[in-house]
Amino acid sequence: MKVIRGVNVNEVFQIAVMNLRESSQLLETDSRNGPVLSFPTPLTTVYERPDERVLFSAERNCNPFFHFIEGLWMIAGRQDLKTLTMFAKKMADFSDDGVLVNGAYGYRWTEWFGRDQLSTVIDLLRKNPLDRRAVLQMWDCTQDLGSSSKDVPCNTQIFLRGRPASLGYYLDMTVTNRSNDLIWGMYGANAVHFSMVHEYLASCIGMGLGHYYQVSSNPHVYLDVWRPLDEKLPQGIHPDPYEAYEIYPVPLVDKWEEFDVEVCLFFDWLHNGESHVGYQNQIFPKTAIPMVEAWWLWKEQMINEAIDKAREIESPDWRKACVEWLERKK
Repeated sequence: MKVIRGVNVNEVFQIAVMNLRESSQLLETDSRNGPVLSFPTPLTTVYERPDERVLFSAERNCNPFFHFIEGLWMIAGRQDLKTLTMFAKKMADFSDDGVLVNGAYGYRWTEWFGRDQLSTVIDLLRKNPLDRRAVLQMWDCTQDLGSSSKDVPCNTQIFLRGRPASLGYYLDMTVTNRSNDLIWGMYGANAVHFSMVHEYLASCIGMGLGHYYQVSSNPHVYLDVWRPLDEKLPQGIHPDPYEAYEIYPVPLVDKWEEFDVEVCLFFDWLHNGESHVGYQNQIFPKTAIPMVEAWWLWKEQMINEAIDKAREIESPDWRKACVEWLERKK
């Protein structure tokens, strides 16, 4: 099995690109979505600082607005399509009925199997930090195996474990994946979403944020995406943007006791305009809300105003990503 290890998503993305360029063992095959280039064995990616989750690649051009909001959407346990299509219309292609998302991870964690798996693993690891039964299930063999749905989970399970340290425990997380697109999935959306739920769980349990392991059974790139991107991406390994620009992530969770309520209040505001004051978790008023307001301004073609609003985002990494993405659109 191949292993790619790095400090954060920016480093592992560059290492993966080097492997794609230099490996002589890649397999070119067909898939239901077009020709792919695959690694011949599973791939494990290790993130040493998973909260440094923002990929600063102008060539890859990740949509930071979509990635961040979808991460909150998952933690909130939502399944609705309308939230996602506000920020990425193409997500409608993955809905069977135009209303719901069948493979929505957050809904599967909280509702799908008739129990709230997130609350259960939090309770387990609070009582016993070394509990080896803290597993989150996304794959439902009664529904997903042989399914014709447009969206069955690519990521199938999450394993959580407490790692003893001198001053308590760190929460390590392993995510298993059946089929992983390196460009759009693994080093795009997955690095954001799963590190966000990782940080949320660590905060609720009372542990430090440990390492994030992504184990992908079929790591691949789509040739129609990879070939033009390969021509644009720089060669070699470049300095880590988090260190080069002295930026840092702000905590996702300040008050875990209030987070579940406040993430729902945030989505009430997003969809219904129901404003809320007095958030205990500053990620909502200081990062999420100005991010959404900047997005709305951009959708109204008020690009300069959108950039100014994006500069109000408190979190330095998300602020940089949103401003640069908008400037590229300009």
